[in-house]
Order: sequence, then structure tokens, then C-alpha cells
Amino acid sequence: MATKSESSIHKHAFWLYGVLVGVAVKEALETGVAHLVNPERLPAELKLLGLPIHFPDSEIGLWPEIIRLTVFLVLIVRFYFGSAYFFGAAYESNTAKDEFPNTNYAVDFVFGFTHFVAFVILGLLLDIHTTPIHHFPYLVAFILVYDVFWYAASASRSTGKIIFTWMLVNVLTALIGAVTYLVLEYKYQDVLRAERCAFYLVIGISLLDIGMMMARRPFFQPFGKIFPVDLPHEEPPTPNPGDPIPE
Repeated sequence: MATKSESSIHKHAFWLYGVLVGVAVKEALETGVAHLVNPERLPAELKLLGLPIHFPDSEIGLWPEIIRLTVFLVLIVRFYFGSAYFFGAAYESNTAKDEFPNTNYAVDFVFGFTHFVAFVILGLLLDIHTTPIHHFPYLVAFILVYDVFWYAASASRSTGKIIFTWMLVNVLTALIGAVTYLVLEYKYQDVLRAERCAFYLVIGISLLDIGMMMARRPFFQPFGKIFPVDLPHEEPPTPNPGDPIPE
């Protein structure tokens, strides 16, 4: 188990993750929800500024933005919970030193921090009317395959075994989603239809993963018989958030 000084550092480091998650959710909700509540506001503002709009609501409806907002929310909740389980198991549990003798908190923290920065950018790209249409799905794909780089950096350390199955499922989700996206876009010449169908898979897998974490079976543990990895035996504690910054 981490010493008192280490736990204090971990507490405030994980608080930074919470800050990034809060900023990302704020940007996504301000973009998505505000437009869904008042869909005529954006075209009026852009017309006033003399700026073009790529996909008017009168042509596509509100469903594409609802799908994007749903994808964003389930992914950020899923990865935040996953990070809590990961750092709790590897650095906070009573058996962490025995089960994970070879770790590097700085490397894991930087990889996680970069991951959540990507979510902040994803929140800024949620608007389907004014941002480049392909940027949002491309960044979703990057977020899913990012664990490959994290696993590659952790393969020689004890923490690599925690994220292996999770990384594998994420990569397969990204690959199947990418094939679905490209095939449908080529067949129908409809990028929004292709995006919608690919995102159904992402939403389904993310909800399944969140459900498993709620049932205390994180990192797709039920698939351990297919992809055997040595996961922690003790239920990992969730890292405490840091103290709020005074106003």
C-alpha cells in the first residue's frame, strides 16, 4: 500500500483528472445541450456573423448531435471509472506492492493525463454544424486505440497486465467501428449515417464496460478465460479526489 506521502500525491494527481473531466463535460454540454434546447439559435448567430453552416437542422434533425453527445458522455464516464480502478489497484490497495512490484506512477499519470486532455478536445468538436465533420469520429478512434501506447509503455512493468484485456477490447471496437464507418460512407456517401452506425457499437461496448465496473468486475474480467491475465485479487479502492481549490 502507498505511504502517506505517496497517497497525498496520488490524491491531488487524480484530482487533476477530475478537473479535466469537468472541463470536458462543461464544453460538451454547453455545445450540445444548448443547441438541442434551442436549435434555431446557432443558424441565426452564424447568419449574423456571415459564417457558413455545414449541416442545418432542417436537413438532418437533432439525432446526429444526440448520438455524439451520448458517445462523449459514456466514453468519459467509462474511462474515468477505469482510471479510478487502475490507480486504485496498482497504487492504493493493500496488496499493490506485492501484486505490482514494478510500477512507474509518473509514466502512468502522464499517459492518463494526456488521455483526458483528448476528451477536452473531443468536447470542443461535438458541434456537428461548424467543426470539420470527420474530426470527432477520428478523435473517438484515437481515444479507443490510445491504450495501445499506454500498454506498450507498461508491458515491461507489472501494471501492463491490468489494462491488457481492456486495451484489446478497445482496439477491436475501434477497428470494427472504423470498418463500419468506411464501408457505409463509401456505399451511401452519407458520412452522418456511417458515423451513427459506427457509434452504436461504441455506445454498446461502453455501457457494457460501465455495467461491469458497477458490478465490480472491471477491465472486462469475465473475458479473463479467453485472454488470461493476472488481475488483482483484492477489490481496489477508488482514489480520493483532491481538496477543492478555495474560491
